Amino acid sequence: MIVKFWGVRGSIPAPPTPSALKERLKAALTMAFEAKPDPARLNEFLDGLPDRLVSTVGGNTPCLEITEGEDILIIDAGTGINALGRKLSFDNVDPEADRIRYLVESQNHYMPEASPLFPGSRILHLDILLTHTHWDHIQGFPFFAPIYQVGNSMDIYGRSASQMREALSLQQSSPLLFPIRLEEAGATINFHDFPDGVLSLGPFEIEALPLPHPGGSLAFKVRSHGRTLVFATDYEFVANDQSERSEAALAKFLDQADVFISDTQYTFLESMTKEGWGHSSPLKVAEMALNAGVGKFFLFHHDPLYSDLKLYDMLERTTAFTHLLNNGHSMLVDLAIEGREIEV
Repeated sequence: MIVKFWGVRGSIPAPPTPSALKERLKAALTMAFEAKPDPARLNEFLDGLPDRLVSTVGGNTPCLEITEGEDILIIDAGTGINALGRKLSFDNVDPEADRIRYLVESQNHYMPEASPLFPGSRILHLDILLTHTHWDHIQGFPFFAPIYQVGNSMDIYGRSASQMREALSLQQSSPLLFPIRLEEAGATINFHDFPDGVLSLGPFEIEALPLPHPGGSLAFKVRSHGRTLVFATDYEFVANDQSERSEAALAKFLDQADVFISDTQYTFLESMTKEGWGHSSPLKVAEMALNAGVGKFFLFHHDPLYSDLKLYDMLERTTAFTHLLNNGHSMLVDLAIEGREIEV
């Protein structure tokens, strides 16, 4: 399995700010003044700069693409799903084209039967898992190009089919919130309650676990070819909880997972001032993951107010903490970074 992060921020999109870019540029120039690189070897110097100075963690809200060969599974539909939709639908089209406008305006009064095949597009069937319907996890869906293509179909699985349909329809209420209603989009969209037990979608075997979050959320365990990924975002454990939404339940759910991608929105200190907000901190989650025998642990659902440098600092502190625990198990700790691909 290959996982690609299309959106990694929580709550609201967070594009880089001028002050954050200036801070990064200042650090890079300081290193350049100290190293005094030969201009002929400038590219070599730039290639040697740390990721925190030459790349961005990303500002789009949650969306993951999981692939196994030609098979695709999507988790969540935050703003990151916009770029994923362009890749899926228009790999062979001018990247500067306004694709969604073309699809919509080519329809006759937005009637889906009149929508043409866009040159270079292909017919798709997509499976999408929604952890929950808070806005940062669905707000990219109206801009997801495949929903505007007649002939496309998608099956969406989550806690409640009726709730997902209502939420996605509400944010495309026309004309107050969006110009095109969900029912006018063109693709066939089916909503499903996530079943009890295992859901089989192509090569993927998927299980779900309820998480403690305002309004509820689901963690997903995805297995394929003997490898296991657990994705758990938007949760906050309550002390002495013995229910199916407890820390013990999640620890059992992720036992020996190869990759664990988890909500770690707040620093440990800030999490103590935001009890009840429904989010976690990396030190607490790292301890649980380490004890569960996780192979790779990725910090995810980054706070929109945290700079990239602060996120890298959280990563360093979490890595040091896991080394300090030293329970005899080696676990890689890393950041979920937009655009990055990881192998499970």
